[in-house]
Amino acid sequence: MNENADVDSITDADATLGGESPNVYEVIFREMEDAVFLIGVDQSGDDYQFTFRRDNASHRDLTGFSEGEMRGQTPRELLGDEQGATVAANYRRCVEQRESIEYEETLDLPGGTSHWQTKLTPIVENDTVTQIVGVARDITEKKTQEREIQRLHRRFETVLGTMSAAVFLKDTEGQYLLMNQACRELFGLDDGAVIGSTDDELFPPDVAQRARATDRYVTETGDTTEVEETIPTATGSTVRLTRKSPVYDDDGEVTAVCGVSTNITDQKQRELELRRLKERFELAVEGANLGVWDWDMTADEVTFNEQWARMLGHQPREVTLSFAECGQRVHPDDLDQIESALDANLAGDADRFDTEHRMQTADGGWKWVRDIGEVAERNEDGDPIRAVGIHLDIDERKAYEHALERQRDNLEVLNQVVRHDVRNALQLVLAYGGMLEDRVEGDGETHLSKILKAGREAVDVTRTAGDVTKVLLRSEADRTPVNVRRVLEDQIDGVRARHERAIVSVDAAIPDADVVADDMLESVFRNLLNNAVVHSDATLPEVSVSATVEADVVRVRVADNGPGIPDDEKERIFDEGERGLDSDGTGLGLYLVRTLVDRYGGDVWVEDNDPDGSVFVVELRRSE
Repeated sequence: MNENADVDSITDADATLGGESPNVYEVIFREMEDAVFLIGVDQSGDDYQFTFRRDNASHRDLTGFSEGEMRGQTPRELLGDEQGATVAANYRRCVEQRESIEYEETLDLPGGTSHWQTKLTPIVENDTVTQIVGVARDITEKKTQEREIQRLHRRFETVLGTMSAAVFLKDTEGQYLLMNQACRELFGLDDGAVIGSTDDELFPPDVAQRARATDRYVTETGDTTEVEETIPTATGSTVRLTRKSPVYDDDGEVTAVCGVSTNITDQKQRELELRRLKERFELAVEGANLGVWDWDMTADEVTFNEQWARMLGHQPREVTLSFAECGQRVHPDDLDQIESALDANLAGDADRFDTEHRMQTADGGWKWVRDIGEVAERNEDGDPIRAVGIHLDIDERKAYEHALERQRDNLEVLNQVVRHDVRNALQLVLAYGGMLEDRVEGDGETHLSKILKAGREAVDVTRTAGDVTKVLLRSEADRTPVNVRRVLEDQIDGVRARHERAIVSVDAAIPDADVVADDMLESVFRNLLNNAVVHSDATLPEVSVSATVEADVVRVRVADNGPGIPDDEKERIFDEGERGLDSDGTGLGLYLVRTLVDRYGGDVWVEDNDPDGSVFVVELRRSE
């Protein structure tokens, strides 16, 4: 049988289909699952004419052409100029090479666009190619799968390339097959140096040994393992969390180890710092004897630490109580203020609550504690579900405050004696001394004048000392809005009455503004005005007063026409006991002014007056 016997049989069968039974080759041709077609070849010089002669059922099903539509048609007539020219070019190549060729092609056919894997075999008769047998397979699905695999591969490579974690693949012999960019940068390797490298080449012996051990575990057991290790890298050692997993072949055998290594150096450092911070916190809590509580509102449980138990005289142990049980340990008189502060924090109206109250001790007594806490966690609706806080033992401080309160009461009594009884006695001395002024002469008149002057100074001392004592006994809670105009005008009228020779002028209308002060503000202005008169020009004392409102403060200026104050004395004159220049005063007036203004949260200073004298400036905060 010659090389074209099978094709000849097929063509012979074609001539006998009218009545004779098809031979075996015809059956094969007709029943093959692959698409089979026969092309006639006519040559005229260098030109070729290709015509479709016949095809099998598979070819007709895949192309969508009927046998009648194809028979006798050229590729251009059947498929159009562009697509037909491409097909005819492949036929021509097969004829000219006089041997089988294989190729892939994409065709737009009545059955739709499809991808084909085609094999053409020339039929040679008398040294001339007369026919071409084509066998084609529809590989559309295969090409779709290949494109999908390529897309997945590109995505996989993109993911690997952009991952910050180091990803690697090793065979069961420990040789690296793949490293992503992060892994290569970690070890300072280029892509070409990865394949075939081993841990012995990358790491110190102890690190490489541990790596081989975990690789063996994965390949022998098929389990995934996770290990925390310190790895030397091109930029220094890092702490890494490495997860290794087995890679299986189609038979279920482990053929490789895949690893993903994440840098956890910062995390480990934070864990170390957190552990140290926790240790310091526990030492601080222990040393300060702080009672720590944690209120789980969903479970209605309040947990207290051991220090809290010791604080109240119980055995050192962690204590858990319901919220109601906690309330039963609080002094009944203190419950309202606790509930009010707690409700404000729970509602979000206050950042935290801070109360001082009494709690019952193990022996039935009461101990003062300061309770500071805040909501630490809320649910999605904003409702509080957890609060934390501390208890401080303030029992000794409360006892000290009560002792101070008693001393304050005693000082208040003493202050009243100084201000009332002693001053009244001195006023009586001055009154009787005044009655003697018309009855003494000579040296007696001089001595009496000194007695009266000393008495008046003593009265001023009792007044100023009483004011200072009153200031020291005051608290911030006594501050209220005070009208500057009313107090200042009253004190101006008073100094005019006491010093008839002095000229006290007001530069402009005093603003009607309230400042943060108390009823002692009159002492500030009285002392400044008296000080200005005393230190003005003795021939013609002149004092000017002005007040302005600037932003959120009120400034009051009291100026005199005296000799002024040297720069190195301007701050010292406010110190306790300083009498000022050429002054016979008590040295308490300006000290009282500074003390009061400081208590009000303001400021006071002295400037030079133009052309002569000094200006005392008081700056007070405006009341909201």
